[in-house]
Amino acid sequence: MRGLIVAMLVAGVVAMLTGVRARVDAVVAGGADRSSSPAGRVVEIVLVDASRATPAIGDFPGGERRELPTTVYLPPSTEPAPLIVLAHGFDGHPRKFTDLAAFWSAAGYVVAVPRFPVSNDEFVALAGGPFFSERVADLDDQALDISVVIDGVVAAGAGNGQLGGRVDPGPVGLFGLSLGSLTVWTAVLGDNPTDHPVDALIQSDGGFPGETPRLADLPFPVFVAASDVDPIFPPDVVLPQFDVMSSPKFMLVLHGAAHAAVGENTITAADEAYRVATTVFWDRTLGGRPDQPFPDSIVIDGVTSFIDGS
Repeated sequence: MRGLIVAMLVAGVVAMLTGVRARVDAVVAGGADRSSSPAGRVVEIVLVDASRATPAIGDFPGGERRELPTTVYLPPSTEPAPLIVLAHGFDGHPRKFTDLAAFWSAAGYVVAVPRFPVSNDEFVALAGGPFFSERVADLDDQALDISVVIDGVVAAGAGNGQLGGRVDPGPVGLFGLSLGSLTVWTAVLGDNPTDHPVDALIQSDGGFPGETPRLADLPFPVFVAASDVDPIFPPDVVLPQFDVMSSPKFMLVLHGAAHAAVGENTITAADEAYRVATTVFWDRTLGGRPDQPFPDSIVIDGVTSFIDGS
């Protein structure tokens, strides 16, 4: 199943565009402090893992370590807040998620958005071409990058810098869009899963890259957002996986939405429903409000529908 899912992702992107635990070796905090943002503060850090290399692809010579520039959104409160790690998709970038990350942080969460070394949209210029298959093949290392981000942000929260005292070291939430969904699933159910507790996962316009029966006994709730016309992760892939997932599980169906449009900063009719629904999910799973209801407003005629599998 993993090979099929990854092959579908590569083929879809082309069509649209016609075992060792990760270790954090350095955290470098930067000076971006935008106190006027809805989130209260936005901090840029760089996480470095010197135990793993960045692959050579095309004109890009590779590197002996992996660097993860990460944008961290802090909530208005200065009390320690739950951590969400957001994984972008193929040709993604943290700058494409400013609206969603700010919305979540304003609701009381620390949101960390890393830029993966080879799947980000700036890498094409470095490599001298798209190199789809080679970049998607970095999936296992991206999953280990998730561990680096969790460990790095939690460690920074225990320090005296800009993140000091702001990050709850407890269980985290993971969000993945498209390739990012494969990344976060691999981070929790792959060969080298993170050892940090994960309390919730959102899969957006993506899928599970492993064998479907593994979804029958998940240790955390899952929220799935999926377009009913997605050519890369179509309903005949996503729905059978959702059916097997253990409860509690939830699905926001995005009617007629382009792949990965909802979630990134692209303006769509489903944006508000998506942000509200995902925030309620975080509130129920990370925010200590398990009975928080999903409001009727997340269902918009012809735009969204909702499946409550709790």
